[in-house]
Amino acid sequence: MTALFPIGHGAGPDASTESMPYVVRVGRTAEQLSAPEFGVWLLAHRLTHVTELAAACADADIDDPERHVDTLLSRGLLAAADDVAAFAQRYRLLPLFVGLGNRPDDPERFAIGVPGLEPLATLGPIAYELWQWGWVAPSLWAHCEVLATIGETADAPGTASAQLGAVLDGVSVLLADFVAVLAPVS
Repeated sequence: MTALFPIGHGAGPDASTESMPYVVRVGRTAEQLSAPEFGVWLLAHRLTHVTELAAACADADIDDPERHVDTLLSRGLLAAADDVAAFAQRYRLLPLFVGLGNRPDDPERFAIGVPGLEPLATLGPIAYELWQWGWVAPSLWAHCEVLATIGETADAPGTASAQLGAVLDGVSVLLADFVAVLAPVS
């Protein structure tokens, strides 16, 4: 089953147009989305598989989700990870918000959010490492290569391919908590 990932950063509503009232930024481009398209794009943050996404769209009264998925794919606002290595070479992770450090009550979990407010996400060490340092790498694949060099996930140290599953799992967690975005490699 193909995984889908949302691309870009939600920039909020645009009151200047009724037909395309939402904006998603991808790089320097502002993409206008209809309400159903934006709903699908939002749901894709938490549901990476097409069948789960379609079911959630039905629950959210979004008609014809397949058409919206196809439109978002063609516009580059969703990306299919048919070939995960190629996907990892085409996209990079950009962090949002501030690292709040590890939790006093659970030193192996790390918080992200806004200082003075409740954390938006609390992550394990692998996802936090990706959030903290993944943006330095020019792509997700390059981050996997670094992890392979240092043997961070230890599933099979020494190969980027062996690190890819853990990195994509981390991407899913970060996107679901809206504390990072995916951007095309420039």
